[in-house]
Amino acid sequence: MSAPDRCIFAADGTRVVYRREGEGPALLLCNGITTSGFFWTHLVPRWARRFTVITWDLKGHGRSEPARSAAGVEIPALARDALQILDAEGLADAVPVGFSMGCQVALEIYRAAPQRVRGLVLLLGSSGRVFDTALGPVGPALHGLIARLSRPGFRVAFGGLRRIVGMPGGRRLGRLLGLVGPAAEPADVQLFIDHFVRELDPGTLAAMALAAQRHSAADLLPRIAVPSLVVAGDRDVFAPALRVGLPLHRAIPGSQLLRLAEGTHTSLFEHHEEIGAAVERFCEGLTGRREVG
Repeated sequence: MSAPDRCIFAADGTRVVYRREGEGPALLLCNGITTSGFFWTHLVPRWARRFTVITWDLKGHGRSEPARSAAGVEIPALARDALQILDAEGLADAVPVGFSMGCQVALEIYRAAPQRVRGLVLLLGSSGRVFDTALGPVGPALHGLIARLSRPGFRVAFGGLRRIVGMPGGRRLGRLLGLVGPAAEPADVQLFIDHFVRELDPGTLAAMALAAQRHSAADLLPRIAVPSLVVAGDRDVFAPALRVGLPLHRAIPGSQLLRLAEGTHTSLFEHHEEIGAAVERFCEGLTGRREVG
């Protein structure tokens, strides 16, 4: 990322790193688990021409410190981190743009401070209980495995997974399993591999994954009173459109839907032109709207 690092200290004392680029109405980009600012590599330069764009690293990801408490990885706590970043930058409001688990964070930002949310953009993610719908029957089994492993056991297992991901054939394996879309450029996928292998904290990752499964904002969806845009991918194995994106769209009153027929969980790489334009059109419709009281 080209912008210099800035930081806040979360309620549990964890140093959380963020970056600010551009000028204009604020977009607050909320990452998915295992991703960082690199996932927006095609979108931040585009959006920074028109918006103030905030990217931030979840605890235990990128340049942020590992979480210092179990409570610090709960989804509402991550939403409070995001609001603290807005405070630090003197931003009264923003459009939270959530990707994957970041959709859950964006929804909790709205729950905590609806008056600071001009609109919601939910990209390729759910409102909660992520393992129920991710990876087909593998998702619940994966959750059970993570829940059963001790912290040392998870570190050992994650170390083995890192070695597999970092192997020369790791990118090809990801494509075969549907984890990486067929149109993702090798250089973009390598950004994910480098982050996965070098910058994730295993303990924080395991605790955050379990927290994402415990969390649900389903109760909030019918009460959302700001404009919302849902982006869903038909080939997304983590948040399939039929099971996740379309029900999310139907549950949020008046929400807009962008459905990508070839959309995968790496569509921020593959379909950034469509997503970038859709978010810009959506934000144009927010100009001058009154904030929620």
